[in-house]
Amino acid sequence: MVSYFTTPAPAALPRDKIKPNITETEINLIAQNWVQGFNNAVSVADATAFDNLIAEDGFWRDVIAFTNDFRSITKANIRQAAFDRLPVVESSNAKITTPLPALARPFPDVAFIEVHFTFDTKTGPSIGIAKLIPVDDTNYAAYVLFTFLDGVHGHQPQLGSYDDFRAEDLENPNPDVIIVGGGHNGLETAVHLDVMGVKTLVIDKYARVGDNWRLRYRSLSLHDPVWANHLVYMPFPAKWPVFTPAGKLANWLEHYVEVFEINVWTSSRVVPDKTHYDHATSKWTVTVLRGGRERTFTVSHVVMATGLGGGYPKLPPPFPGQEIFKKQIIHSSQHGTGADWSGKKAVVVGACTSGHNISLDFYNNGADVTMLQRSPAFVMTVKNGMPILNGTLFSEQGPPTDLADRIAESTPKLIAKLFHQRLIPQVANLDADLLSGLANAGFKTTQGEDGSGFLMLALQKAGGYYFDTGCSGHIVAGNIKVKQGEIDHFTEDSVVFKDGSSISPDIVVFATGYTGFPDTVAQVLGREYSKMVKPIWGLDREGELRGVARDCGIPKVYFMVGGLAAARFASKIAALQIVADRAGLAGERYTIEAQERSKVTNVY
Repeated sequence: MVSYFTTPAPAALPRDKIKPNITETEINLIAQNWVQGFNNAVSVADATAFDNLIAEDGFWRDVIAFTNDFRSITKANIRQAAFDRLPVVESSNAKITTPLPALARPFPDVAFIEVHFTFDTKTGPSIGIAKLIPVDDTNYAAYVLFTFLDGVHGHQPQLGSYDDFRAEDLENPNPDVIIVGGGHNGLETAVHLDVMGVKTLVIDKYARVGDNWRLRYRSLSLHDPVWANHLVYMPFPAKWPVFTPAGKLANWLEHYVEVFEINVWTSSRVVPDKTHYDHATSKWTVTVLRGGRERTFTVSHVVMATGLGGGYPKLPPPFPGQEIFKKQIIHSSQHGTGADWSGKKAVVVGACTSGHNISLDFYNNGADVTMLQRSPAFVMTVKNGMPILNGTLFSEQGPPTDLADRIAESTPKLIAKLFHQRLIPQVANLDADLLSGLANAGFKTTQGEDGSGFLMLALQKAGGYYFDTGCSGHIVAGNIKVKQGEIDHFTEDSVVFKDGSSISPDIVVFATGYTGFPDTVAQVLGREYSKMVKPIWGLDREGELRGVARDCGIPKVYFMVGGLAAARFASKIAALQIVADRAGLAGERYTIEAQERSKVTNVY
């Protein structure tokens, strides 16, 4: 059997070998032949025929439809995966759908025919996207095949008019699923479940929905354009800022809850000592404290929509002399507004997104601010970078959001890295003056892992980058000072660095992240379950995001964390898995490890 110890990254994007002046009729015929071949292979569970549909060095990215997991399977392992899974999934009825097959040319020397299609599985309706390239004069194969579950039989979303939500249901709910966290991840997962007939109760520690944004530093805004951030079933209105202020997003989330009548208990928390999973019944007993009163629920699943940071605000171990420092030391999560520090001196430890935003807030409010940078960061301007990286997908002229999402998701992350390696130099060229100015100001930048910019930094560690909306220009101008190095010790009134220099600030802000998801689990479900949780975030061996909307190591628990754009697709996938599991249609997960354990050898 082929060893699965590593998944090599693809060497290059597929070169344009499509004949010049190919006609629409020819494109349609190529697409029809390929989809018919797909249908023939899956209908009779022919692993060899399925494998032949994928080009050499190709990928099959499957999300739940065939593997009940998130997989990006390389060509060397596709035949075995098909041999193991096609008989189980019982797929059929593949048909081309809109948008119609078309020639795509993301770069002048890269081209493929993109075909969208639907098909059925034993679990539910599914969707596929194939990116076809010629393998000889007459045959095409998929450089990328993307398949994902799009529904569960018997549980189609029920949209349209409905009866008013009863006050009794708010105060005395009988939920099927508990969702911990009332941010965009938790609320969108609740909407997906609610429209498929699964009752939810969202538990949020804040006093108001949206306080997770509303109570953060006042200058905060989203750095992704509005077209990438729409919520499921309720996009932002036509008149809306391109970059949404945090307070405005907070109010929109509150409105979202009202429109969809999501049952949210604010100022509430799960009591971990009275919460546990019963292996005999496959149910969770969850005790919630609200208004001084405890309520206990029995539910099939728990969703942890508790934020990307995970755990507690993380400060470095105390530095020598820190206990005698007479001024203020806080974590970035405690920062309110720079207006409180007008005319004062501030040191911000950290040079990524939070560090930049807080530094800019201090400067805009008249503080003297120094940013302490300990490692290089990727920087790009939003105005130059986003149009190049998003293209037309997430733009004012882009396709419907659900279509844009599936197209974006159709590219395995290891291939997306190749795209970014080509695009990032274009962004850097447009940002050349800014990057040069940052270097002259003493700020160190990086082009990311293998020149892929922010992509792998975001996917591997959710940090290490800044999308500039103003702070970088102030660094270049000297309005915000940059200090390289690390803190050595504190005195009563100074921060002393390892190079011997010092600053006497009135406040030190540590933008140094959070302690991690095991601490989140311990806070919510209890210490026993924190020992079970698998890594959340970062990429697995196939380049898939670990632990988000997939198995996290704790039975019947799903983590939903990440940005607004990713949440739309992932929240639906998490909800579909819960619905399928409750309906007895989920089946075994065909994980990397399950494929490694497979003893099938006669398919090679």
